[in-house]
Amino acid sequence: MKPLNSFVVGLTGNLGSGKSTVGKISESLGARVIDADNIVRDLLASDVELAEEVASSFGPGVMADGWPDRRALAEIVFSDAEALSQLEKLVFPRVNQEIKAKLSKPSHKIVTVIEAIKIVEGPTGELLDALWIVEATVQLQVDRAVSLRGMRKDDVLLRLSSQSSPDEKARQFRTRCPQGSVSRINNTSTLDDLHARVVRVWDATLTSATQRDEVL
Repeated sequence: MKPLNSFVVGLTGNLGSGKSTVGKISESLGARVIDADNIVRDLLASDVELAEEVASSFGPGVMADGWPDRRALAEIVFSDAEALSQLEKLVFPRVNQEIKAKLSKPSHKIVTVIEAIKIVEGPTGELLDALWIVEATVQLQVDRAVSLRGMRKDDVLLRLSSQSSPDEKARQFRTRCPQGSVSRINNTSTLDDLHARVVRVWDATLTSATQRDEVL
């Protein structure tokens, strides 16, 4: 069930696409932004039950001082589809619960943007009114992840291989939310160009949110 009086946008895009940059731009334009990756990071560092389930599923080698080590987990799950699926089964329901709790809190913001790579694939997808997909070429994504995040090229390619394509994200969203809109944001040029594209999508989203509120 969607939260009342909240127009919820899923912001997605694969590693190196510029999703987080779009999130910051949307926040500056007036969106309430919920970063799912930050929620995952907090859960892995504070949820005792989750830590125990991770240790049970993946062994003591992924633990550090009693808590899951994100780097050690990544080395396992991004090279093993079954392991990634198992981790998602542990994490997704908890992330969804946290997101719902945040959405339930009063906000004067007209639009809430939930930022997550796999927002369409997980249970949070059912909460969305619209989807924004940030896109770039694979070469640009690799270059950004290497230069900005200090990742190795092979590791970037491995992670990208585990993430669905923009076309697949759009298809899944339209299947789950046939009334929702999909906006694809190209991020292969300058930051100014990206900002202009996000402003256009933001304006259209505000119009949709306002029209829905009028109907409600």
